[in-house]
This record gives sequence, structure tokens and C-alpha cells, in this order.
Amino acid sequence: METTTILWTEHMHHVLAELQQRPLLHRLLGFAERRGVELYTVGGTLRDICLGRPVHDVDLTMVGDVMEFAKGFADHLGAAYVPMDAERGEVRVVDRQRDVLDFVRMRGESIITDLQCRDFTINAMACPLASLLAQPSPAFIDPHGGWHDLRARIIRIVSPTSFRDDPLRLLRAYRLAATLDLTIDPLTLAAMETLAPSLVDVAAERIHRELFKLFAAPQSGPHVATMARLGLFDVLFPELAATRGIPYQPGDQMDGFEHAVRTYQAVEDLIRDPGSHLPLLAEAVVKYLRADVRQALVKWAALLHAIWEVPTHPGASQEHMAALPSADERAQQWEQIGSRLKLSRKQIDAVKTLLAHYGRTFELALHEAQGHLALRAVHRWCKEVGDSMLGVFVLAIGHALAGGQGSTSEPSAISLGQHAARVWDIYRRRILPVTTAPRLVTGHDLQHLFHLSPGPRFKVLLDELEVAQVEGRIRTRAEALQWVAGQLR
Repeated sequence: METTTILWTEHMHHVLAELQQRPLLHRLLGFAERRGVELYTVGGTLRDICLGRPVHDVDLTMVGDVMEFAKGFADHLGAAYVPMDAERGEVRVVDRQRDVLDFVRMRGESIITDLQCRDFTINAMACPLASLLAQPSPAFIDPHGGWHDLRARIIRIVSPTSFRDDPLRLLRAYRLAATLDLTIDPLTLAAMETLAPSLVDVAAERIHRELFKLFAAPQSGPHVATMARLGLFDVLFPELAATRGIPYQPGDQMDGFEHAVRTYQAVEDLIRDPGSHLPLLAEAVVKYLRADVRQALVKWAALLHAIWEVPTHPGASQEHMAALPSADERAQQWEQIGSRLKLSRKQIDAVKTLLAHYGRTFELALHEAQGHLALRAVHRWCKEVGDSMLGVFVLAIGHALAGGQGSTSEPSAISLGQHAARVWDIYRRRILPVTTAPRLVTGHDLQHLFHLSPGPRFKVLLDELEVAQVEGRIRTRAEALQWVAGQLR
């Protein structure tokens, strides 16, 4: 079988040496040899080696019953066996050290046939696992020039029918371009034209995985803009597509859809450089967004926040305004999107909080500018937003930078950043010490000292007491008990 000799760099050798030292892979090789199975390392594993990137999940393919083989190896190890797609022959094995092996059934009767069926040339390379673990500079099976495309940093389809064979590859191309800093070649881009509607046939779980990886990439904005132009998001998010053609502001050339894409880019820029508009909160924002999933969720909110807005045509009639969806209906729209694309309940709620509260920051900033920002209002908002506060600020400023506050968006973004810093300071100095300390008066006290029966009044009294503490009117338990007695009188 013809192989390709590749130029091994120091970084590649370092990644290979780490793989060759993994006991799990040697145990897998021994298990396969005893069963007479030839395993090939393929796909992302070889791609990452060529890029000098650490390999996390090891991708493998074989002829035969891959599900039975993987189940046998998982049982042999005492590891977790996770079927991913029985029909396509995809299964995952996770050992106690959290090492991940992804197995897939070989398409066709040979590795060459299998590689012909793969998506992009950079993923259409293979190497026998035995060679990969034993040789200092193993040659790769690379019939489609994946190694050369990686050196040129190009994403190119293996076959003209690649996208028709699996429409998910439309999303994967942009996800790989964003996460690996690659360029999609012109012929591959041309092959994408007109195929966006085929995404409706792709399982939601697969779309979910690709979108999360795309949104978590630090520089996905330009790719998201290109995907929007191709109509991919119209298919995935018809609720967002409904904002096309509707001016975002009266007389504005920009419609709601374009504003959403601009907001996505602005939010991504702010995540990358929070000091640009949140200099006093930059460290806290970096810490808050350290997890990739949080970055992805804020970007979900940025892209879809237009469905939370109420865009109208200039001079819209009262009848038209009355027909617009209510806040509850827009919240239900997001619930439907999140459920449709298999987000978890926690993820759906996190994005809903961002969407529901970013607009409130503009109201609070206006009250502050007018000189009547009450501690009570800040306290109530902070409690409603919870630990999503910094994400809400990032979304609000991204919205302003994208033109959501009229033609003077940059000053609005600056003033929002200044307002956010003051609210954060109030939260840290005045609110957090109260909400994290033991209550001065508890529900037990209300029952046994004041002989109240549990009910809605408990919450009202305890919330008002907390506000009084934040405002500095009450500092001790004695003062708190006296205040409760006064309220009851």
C-alpha cells in the first residue's frame, strides 16, 4: 500500500512521543492483535499530530463489527462503553484516566476506500496503529494530499459529493476553519452553494456538537458571518431568519439579522479583549469566561438575541405593534430553539437569563445618568441575574457596539462599560457581603419569635430586610429584630 513520507517537525515528534507512551494504546494494540484485527489511526488524531497539537481523543477505524470489538475492549479494561451511532458504527470507550478512544466502522473493505468517503483531505489520512506506536517517523496513507493541504492550511473536500453525502460537513468545514485557523478553498466554498436546506435532514445532536465547538472557538466571527451569507443559519434558526428585511432601527439600512451577526462579532471581540470596554472588570470577565462552554453560551445569546427584540418598520401601526410577540412568547421561542438543538436544561436557562436581562442594563444605565439609580433596583437586578451578571454585561456592550442603540453606539458602549464597573463595585462591596453572610433573621425566627405562619409574607419580610442591610440601615441582629417588629406593628 502506497504511503506518503511526511516531514516530521520537532513539535510533531513531541506529540507522537506522548502518544507512544500511553499504556492504553499499547493494551489496545495487543487486544486487537490477539483478535486478528488491524486498527488504523485516522482523522483528527493524525491531523493534530501534523499540526503539532496535543491529541486528546484518539480516532480509530477497522473492518468488521466495531461495536462488538469496542465492547469487548471496554469490558477487558473495565472502562465505559458509550455507543454514539450504532447505524454508522460509531462508539466511544473511556477508561478510568479519562482517556478517550473513538472507534468507527471502516467504510468499504479497505482503508483506501474508507478515506475516499471522508469529508476533507486533512481528515483523510491513516496510519496503522502498530506503525504509529513503533516507528520514530511513521509514514502516512494519504491518497488525497491531506498533508500538503495542512501545510498550506487549506480545507478541501475529498469528493465533489462530500456535502451531499453528509450535510453536517457544511458546519464542520467552518468549525475546523475557526478552531484550527484554516482557510476553506474556493472550490469547496462553491460546492456549498445551494446546499444549506439539506441541513434539515441532519440529527439535532450532531448539529449541537458542531455549533458548540464553533461558538467556543476564539475567532469564529468571520466564519459565522460567511455562514449567515450562505443561509445556513436561516435553516438552523428560522426564528432568526424572520428578522431579515426588518429595519433594526427606524430608517436603518441594517436589518435584525445583520445586527445579530454584528453583535456576535462584537461579543467575540469583547471576550478576547475585555479591557477594551470593561477595563475595571477585565480580570473578572476573563475568569468568568474561562470555561469554553460559557463563551459558547454567551455567543449563542449574541446570535439569537434579535428574537428577543421588537424590530418594527418605521411608522408601524398600533395594530402591528399589538401583533408583536410578548416577552413570554419570545422566551418560548428560545426554549423551542434550545430544545430543538438538544441543549441541556441548564444551558437553555443560562442563555434565557442572558437574553432576558441584557436590555435591563440600558434602563439601569439611564437611571444612573439621570441621578436616581437606587440600591434597591441594583439589588433586585443582581439577585435576578445571579452569576450570569458578567455575561449580561458582555452581551449588552456587544449589542451596543453592533449599533443596537442608534447611530452613537460607541459612546453607548463606553458608558455601558462605565456603568457595569459601578454596578459590579456595588455588588462586590454592598450586596455580596450581605447575601453571602448568615441571615440576621431567619424563617425560624419569624415563626418562633414573632409567631408567624410560613407563607408569602416570609419572603417579603426577609427580602425587605436584606435591602435594608444593603442600604446600610440595618447592621446587627438586634436592629434587624427591631425592624421586623416595627414592620409587623
